[in-house]
Amino acid sequence: MYYPTVASAGIANIYTATTRNHLYAKQGRPLANLYAKQAEELFEKDKRLTCYYNDTLANGKWKNMMSDIHIGYTQWSMPKQALLPSSQQVTLQDTPSLGICPEGCEATDYTDKLALPLFDALLDQTYYIDLFNRGKGNINFTATPSQTWIKVSQPSGTVKTETRLQVNIDWAAIGNGTHEACLTIKSGETNFPIGIRAVKGQAPDTKEAYFGNLSKTEFSIPAYLYNKNVPGKDAAWTELPDLGRGYACMGISPVTAPSAQPEEAPYLEYQILLPDTGTVSLCIGILPTQDVYPERGLRIAVAIDDEIPEVIDARQGFVDTFGEYNPANLAQSPNLKPLPKQDKTIKLTGSKQLRRNEVFDNLRMLTTKLHVKKAGMHRLKLYMIDPEIVLEQLVLYPDNRYPSYFGAPAVRHQ
Repeated sequence: MYYPTVASAGIANIYTATTRNHLYAKQGRPLANLYAKQAEELFEKDKRLTCYYNDTLANGKWKNMMSDIHIGYTQWSMPKQALLPSSQQVTLQDTPSLGICPEGCEATDYTDKLALPLFDALLDQTYYIDLFNRGKGNINFTATPSQTWIKVSQPSGTVKTETRLQVNIDWAAIGNGTHEACLTIKSGETNFPIGIRAVKGQAPDTKEAYFGNLSKTEFSIPAYLYNKNVPGKDAAWTELPDLGRGYACMGISPVTAPSAQPEEAPYLEYQILLPDTGTVSLCIGILPTQDVYPERGLRIAVAIDDEIPEVIDARQGFVDTFGEYNPANLAQSPNLKPLPKQDKTIKLTGSKQLRRNEVFDNLRMLTTKLHVKKAGMHRLKLYMIDPEIVLEQLVLYPDNRYPSYFGAPAVRHQ
């Protein structure tokens, strides 16, 4: 257990250090060199771990049992040798030069407008701005907000290598609505204006825990954090601890239960805050599931409040490896249906890239639209139709600002 656990963590750290090196090098941040060195040290540590496993652990009892190459994969097949991912070096300029990087920004130059993510009074975020010195020596800076309700952890100072500023909002100083302002970082004669937007509104008057925000930005719900779990005629949703990437998933018991229509099906109910009317995108994350009964299908249903539930084909993103859904088979069967198309406007994993598939992500994201007639608190319901579905995560307003498997970190308001 020791070797695979420690070695796996080491590989994750190697790729994390290398990725930071690449980003920081593009930004001209000298810290890139530190991460290049860290990746090299971790690579050498991995070699030592392998030698320890082969020659020392249990007196070499399992020598070469785990000697497959495990670093340097760029495709499914094993590489011929372990290769440290390439890194880049940053050369310090002769004189001090200030660079900045607001949270959520990967700017390599400053031709585009810089801005911090949206501040939401319900979430009460604190965001950071990294200041870094591209050259030798020290450099002075000031951080001046255009409005007094913007709070900065350090209004002035000196940067030798890097300094991180924390920015938050004095919510008591502003009224309800959307507010815009600017925070200007100045060094010498150079100004870096950073946009600030803050949304404040009335918090819901409810005693129940709920998810959501005031700003119509991405939020997520772990499936096991429901408000109600209502059993059906023949089945019920049950918590499956330690399954999936998070704390738990929700599956059906018994797994042999018959399919059901929504009126007789078990359902999970979640309290959510939707601050505006209109159409809201919803991603439903399920564990990878085969279409075990092709002529029946693989389905789940979703509804908001007391609306008629919409049945969703859970084969979205399904890879037809064996060509089961070819035109000939579809023509022969009165029940077999073609695979549904994915909504390619929805992105969650990979910067500006489509979701991949369950082979890589161990998660299949189904998509649908909710039609919101009234702003405020709502009840989101997930119904079992077929018993093979295992729920893991819900994501509303998906925007891919921060590429992820699960959407924005879950925040449950009590």
